[in-house]
Amino acid sequence: MRFATVRSGLCLALAAFLSLLSACGGGGGHDDPPPTTTQPPPPPAPLPPPVSLAATYTDLVAGTINSPQGWPAWSGSGQPVAGVGCLVNEDYHIHALVSIYKDGVRQGLPDNIGRSGCAYELHTHDVTGTIHIETNVPKKFTLGQLFALWRQPLLASGTAGLPGPIRFYVIDKEVLTPYTGDPGDIELAAHREIVIVSGTPPVTLPKYRWPSGI
Repeated sequence: MRFATVRSGLCLALAAFLSLLSACGGGGGHDDPPPTTTQPPPPPAPLPPPVSLAATYTDLVAGTINSPQGWPAWSGSGQPVAGVGCLVNEDYHIHALVSIYKDGVRQGLPDNIGRSGCAYELHTHDVTGTIHIETNVPKKFTLGQLFALWRQPLLASGTAGLPGPIRFYVIDKEVLTPYTGDPGDIELAAHREIVIVSGTPPVTLPKYRWPSGI
């Protein structure tokens, strides 16, 4: 009888201990961690619409002379800038074209870049974007030097006050090529057009016919 009483007491004590252990979170059990939610990756940015070159020609001056003026007049000090100095003479004289588009509209460049303080080896005469390269000996200049002279930024994140992303194209001998390198390295080669696009691009770029004599 005494043994039964002791056993009954032990059972009650064990039950109480197990109840206390369960209330304290013991017994090796763990609460399940809250479910984790994985956010799906953001969708990729849409690709810009393709840009193509027109099949027919547009006369360069007629097609660009009425471009809206996009920037104020330029002024210079007559001091060399980024390797661009005042011209000595124009024994070497070639032309390149810079076309800047804002939401599909071609913008007119200042008509006096490089023509204040002195006549620089790189300069413009009108809003067409025609860049005159005039030196006493053959020299190579880049788009980066032109923008340094103009004192405007030239970056994929923003160019000449226009927001990025900026896309660059080169048109050589009627071939349109996207340019993804450093735009400052693009050479201002004879009759090369450099296209700079901010915002919605034009679907078709004009194929310009250069005037005779330049």
